[in-house]
Amino acid sequence: MVYSDSHCHLDRYQAESLTEMLQQARANKVDFIVSQGMNLESSADTVRLAQSQPGVYAAVGIHPWNAITPTEELRGQLRQLAGQDKVVAIGEIGLDYARSPETKDTQKELLKYELSLALETGLPVNIHCREAHQDMMDILRQEARPGLKGIIHGFTGGLSMLKDWLDLGFYISIGGRGFVTSETPALLDAIRQIPQDRLLTETDAAGQAGGPADVTAVVQKLASIREATEEEIANTATANLKRIHGI
Repeated sequence: MVYSDSHCHLDRYQAESLTEMLQQARANKVDFIVSQGMNLESSADTVRLAQSQPGVYAAVGIHPWNAITPTEELRGQLRQLAGQDKVVAIGEIGLDYARSPETKDTQKELLKYELSLALETGLPVNIHCREAHQDMMDILRQEARPGLKGIIHGFTGGLSMLKDWLDLGFYISIGGRGFVTSETPALLDAIRQIPQDRLLTETDAAGQAGGPADVTAVVQKLASIREATEEEIANTATANLKRIHGI
């Protein structure tokens, strides 16, 4: 049985705790981890970390909380980062109208550029979307549908939202937040309907105790809801993660 964490933020850990946390993850058979960038500095740190750690891969991008206008300088820096060894995605990118509604226009402009970068490089995207579903769908359908591969991170929606993401060919990543500690009937119904070859597992770990090792709790709950074994869920999610990232 092999576990995987499709979305975390390893650059948020201090060096001493990172070493211990990764040892714990490996002891728990979490062998594939994709750490996400939040801005240029975070993305660069994440790339360096991935290059120094077996089984860890990097995504580079600018989170909507940190949205800035995609100047030519920024585009060049992101493009350079995207070409580094062990970079497997453009992420964490997206729209967040819950926390940063005042930057909607900048978020959309930045997202459109980052989607174009994903198409240019052939890398999948890792998408953050809060209270912006319709705008996200409009952008993905109009701007970047042909050839785009991606993951919706931390999915907590219902069947209607699930169908929108599946119709775009996206993978669905389920994590601890809004799932292991709490959930809604609509989310549980949606989780039962995720095709086996589109399911991913994550922690969104960002400096807290546990880290990617906590993905075992996600797998355990998914197995219960989907009436499968933990081994089936863990191995399926890992195979899916390796497939979309070409690992």
